[in-house]
Amino acid sequence: MRKRQVRRVCVVLSNKQRLDCIVRVSSIGRQVLDHVTLMCGVRSLQIFGLAIFLEHEYLFVDLDQNLGKYLGKEWRRTSTKGTFLLFLRVQHYVESVELIKDSTSQELYYSDLRRKMLDSLCDQQELLFLQLAAAALQAEMGDAEEQILGDGDEQNGKENTIVSEKKQNQNYFLPEDYFPSWLIRHRGRDFLLRHAGALHATLRGLARPRAIRRFIEDASALQDVPVTVYTLRQDKRDVRGCVHLAVTLKGLCVHQEVEGKLHLLYDCTWKEIHSLTFRGKRFEVQTGGRLGVVSLMVYYTASPCHSRLLLRHLQQTHRFQLDNRGTQRPDTGARVGQLYREASICDLAWLGERLRCASSSSLTTHISEYNSDHTTPKPLPRDRAGRHPVI
Repeated sequence: MRKRQVRRVCVVLSNKQRLDCIVRVSSIGRQVLDHVTLMCGVRSLQIFGLAIFLEHEYLFVDLDQNLGKYLGKEWRRTSTKGTFLLFLRVQHYVESVELIKDSTSQELYYSDLRRKMLDSLCDQQELLFLQLAAAALQAEMGDAEEQILGDGDEQNGKENTIVSEKKQNQNYFLPEDYFPSWLIRHRGRDFLLRHAGALHATLRGLARPRAIRRFIEDASALQDVPVTVYTLRQDKRDVRGCVHLAVTLKGLCVHQEVEGKLHLLYDCTWKEIHSLTFRGKRFEVQTGGRLGVVSLMVYYTASPCHSRLLLRHLQQTHRFQLDNRGTQRPDTGARVGQLYREASICDLAWLGERLRCASSSSLTTHISEYNSDHTTPKPLPRDRAGRHPVI
């Protein structure tokens, strides 16, 4: 009897967890995905997909095709004993967290956004980054520990020691794990440690699932976080002239990198896209704006397989958005009962000094005004008999 050929596959989740499984050589992608989601307890299958790392990018495979089509010739060799890598990644991003049904799916979705937040370039959203860091700290560390500085006898006359202990208690996380590198350079580590810690303290009592949901809702406001980015070439032979094609919630965005900065070239919604086609490495996007002007964008991928999987991802994303357009954006009426959240950034030491100065100045002014208004009254005139006149 012929022995069945099997392969060892390692599936890497978005939270860096690894799952090892044994599959047949004839297995298709859907069988592996079903097995992995069953092991993890994931029920929101439509959001996630299996991806391979090909041509320096993650590409979502066709789940109805044999895995050997994407994992190379080594997959079918009889003597193969190595491990093949696959990745469970978010394939379709959502506007409403209500589409993510179970807690395990929310955890994986959170891990994906959490990783992408560190690479975000939205330099106009500094306050939002602080709020996201606070929600992530609450989800991962729980309530912020109260700063216990010791007994009263040990604190008498030791204000400098207390300040030093407070500063040490604030350094319970690394800014590099919660903020983009450009924000750390711009604001400094001490600033981020102080204000993120203060916002974290305001979330005391918030359970981990609710903190994760809050992070997902807030992170959706960052334009370059809930997106999938592909690198394409503007010319077939020019490797340096690259553009970044971003698959967003609303459609497609094309950016060009110039001197390390991304510049927007095109921003089109799904309604404005007329056709998506490819021929070999040539990938075409035909769009039409509101004025009826038709434009054709032509780019080049790394391989025909790259073009095919890119087209498939775009088609499935568009179909997913159409199927869930009624539930993507939460109803404003349903959000009326939610609590309004507001955060602000300020230097507490500077604010305290200003308040003390203002209080002292106000007290001095009040005393001077009181003295000027409450002078000693002049005695009323008397008549010759020494009596006060009757008014």
